[in-house]
Amino acid sequence: MTDLFEAMRLSAEDSETAHLYFSEGGKILLPLGKSTNAMTGQEMLQRLLSPSDDDNGTIANDFLGELGNTVPLECLRLLLKSGNARTRAAGAFLATFQNQNISSMVGELAALLADDNPRTRFDAVESILRCSTRAHGDYLAQALFALDDEHDGVRMGAVQFVRFAKDWQLKLARQHAASLRPGRPFASIADISAQWRDDASGMIRAMLDHAEPVVRRYGLGLAGRARFVVVDAYVEWARASDDPEISKLATDCIERNLISRHAIWHSSLPATTRNSPG
Repeated sequence: MTDLFEAMRLSAEDSETAHLYFSEGGKILLPLGKSTNAMTGQEMLQRLLSPSDDDNGTIANDFLGELGNTVPLECLRLLLKSGNARTRAAGAFLATFQNQNISSMVGELAALLADDNPRTRFDAVESILRCSTRAHGDYLAQALFALDDEHDGVRMGAVQFVRFAKDWQLKLARQHAASLRPGRPFASIADISAQWRDDASGMIRAMLDHAEPVVRRYGLGLAGRARFVVVDAYVEWARASDDPEISKLATDCIERNLISRHAIWHSSLPATTRNSPG
């Protein structure tokens, strides 16, 4: 299976694929080649429900073309609720290629945020971003809680959640997170957002300078957040952070083009210190 968990760390020459992977407009597979198995969609589903030790992920890739066509989309719920960890991982992977057509399964996706497999948690964060509706405030908050995940890859997935969430998604996630976990750090995120709501630069600076790592990660997501314009100074603030994780992730955002290359970069830095986004 294409290792989407590692898509954050694609090489520079693969950056266009990374952009498409995180694009609002959709998501594509890395080139997988033509299917070589002759199984029907239902046979693939049964194999995914009872995976063997030698399954290498190609069945899940092939099953993408059958799901919603020869196999009802509702069957995805069987994978997400399976007692088999590999089956749940396949379900989470498949869900990342869906949208609000599986909004009824967001509860099952949120449950996967507690899965032992970090790749499953990573895919669950993205799936909730793609599939949620305005009725899913608590689930959006649970995806935001992944900013505090023990695994750095999952934390980066949560940073991408902040970066690419629609305005209403991020607002609901932030508000419900502060309600579900009223102490720091999520209450701090809500408080800073309210205090600096009319001053984006002040908000980002306050987040990046905060004592709580979770708040700094949220600030990193805000620094690279854009629909049409990215202010390079915001990303540079993140890269200059004393927090090595924040600094490294901000550098990756620029050097590996994890910020949409279709965005317009607004330069507010002196020419001698300016860094090209690629």
